[in-house]
Amino acid sequence: MAKYRSIDPEYIPQIIKEYGYWTLSIHDDQRYLGRSYLWLVREGGMQRLSELTADEYAELKMIMTEYEAALKALWNPDHMNYSWLGNLIAEHGGHGHMHLIPRYKEDRVLRDITFNDGRWGKNCSPHEPYKIEQPVLFEIRDALKQKLS
Repeated sequence: MAKYRSIDPEYIPQIIKEYGYWTLSIHDDQRYLGRSYLWLVREGGMQRLSELTADEYAELKMIMTEYEAALKALWNPDHMNYSWLGNLIAEHGGHGHMHLIPRYKEDRVLRDITFNDGRWGKNCSPHEPYKIEQPVLFEIRDALKQKLS
């Protein structure tokens, strides 16, 4: 379990897939269906995107491509947003992670739940958080896991 040292234990069930330098996890805010994040496994705080090693960056690009293909097969987003902020210093010390945010022109429906991108054509933030029941969140996680395996 040493690989999870820098991940809060409460987020371990949200893991979609582990890679050499990154861990892909489903985000608990599903305003944007399939929203996930990549957590840099390397220890440390205040990690900047510009400080990634060549190997970390190469794997990041590969994961983004793989993730986009999985999303396309599942929900066919119209666009993608990526965000590397590192602002939540109190929560994770600015540890390196990237938000992967699918964007949709039209609603998507899963299990009678409507996912509406009310900010289409605009910055994805700010938005009202969209928390869904854990079984549905894990269904989304598992659909992505299956496509990424």
